[in-house]
Amino acid sequence: MAAALAMAAACSNDDETTEQVPTQTQRPLTINVAENPFVNPDGSRSTRGEILTTSSTSFNAFTMHYVYGSSSSDPITVSKSNGKWSSTEPWPDTDDKVKWYAHTGGTFNLTDGPYLHFAVEKTVAYQKDLLVATTADTWAHYSGKLSFTFDHACAALRFHMKKAKNLSDYTLTVSEVKLCHVVKAGDYYYSTTSWILGTEMADYPLFSGSKTLGYTDYEAMDTNESTAYLFLIPQTLTAWNGSGSPTSTYLELDCTIKSGDTQVHSGKAYIPFGATLEKGTQYDVRLNIGKNSLYDCDGTKIIN
Repeated sequence: MAAALAMAAACSNDDETTEQVPTQTQRPLTINVAENPFVNPDGSRSTRGEILTTSSTSFNAFTMHYVYGSSSSDPITVSKSNGKWSSTEPWPDTDDKVKWYAHTGGTFNLTDGPYLHFAVEKTVAYQKDLLVATTADTWAHYSGKLSFTFDHACAALRFHMKKAKNLSDYTLTVSEVKLCHVVKAGDYYYSTTSWILGTEMADYPLFSGSKTLGYTDYEAMDTNESTAYLFLIPQTLTAWNGSGSPTSTYLELDCTIKSGDTQVHSGKAYIPFGATLEKGTQYDVRLNIGKNSLYDCDGTKIIN
């Protein structure tokens, strides 16, 4: 009987010990996302898409990273479903301040940063805008809630063309337009919200088709509305000076020019182009193409 009681007591102690094993600390994470719209330098121009409210975004997923002390995370994917943003990653188990870095593209680098390396796709239809956000706080203050407000790190650019009045007696038909000699990649630094440009250049096709330009109404140099804007790394575009072979930045047109029934030109024509492009800004560029605008490949004017 004593042996049976002793065994029962042992079993009772084992059950009690199992119930007292502490559970691991869980720190759930909730995420709120907003997006600032592009700035429009001229209020009379149409905005890129609808003006986004604090609950609307132009993307459905992004990547984030956290850093605290000497610890950092692997990339964490956050996605949107049924109007809610979610991630399986919990808030890190620390009472220190945690810094969070979010982005919709590019390659995140923590060393000498943090910064994002980002390159613009050459084909406009495949381009994606780069949006960035950052925040930092402690679990005690945030209670597991992250609020990101994303900003556009690129510039958006769209071209419209018409003839100037001094070309009104000529017929100008455009079949292709490219923006040439533009820096294609760079590093975006979160701490300064600024870019360090790379050195590789690219040419970006804007339009392919056939448009005969008039001298009263502008024609949009895009194929369809869904790919109307070109995303570019913010930079200063220095216009080609029209001397010798085209260098610096210029527009390349495949076009035919006629004076009455006489063909004046058929093939490439070059227009010097310069601008300062700022991040988060949308530009609708309107070009009046006149006799002094069009150059041949050797820098001579096509129409004297």
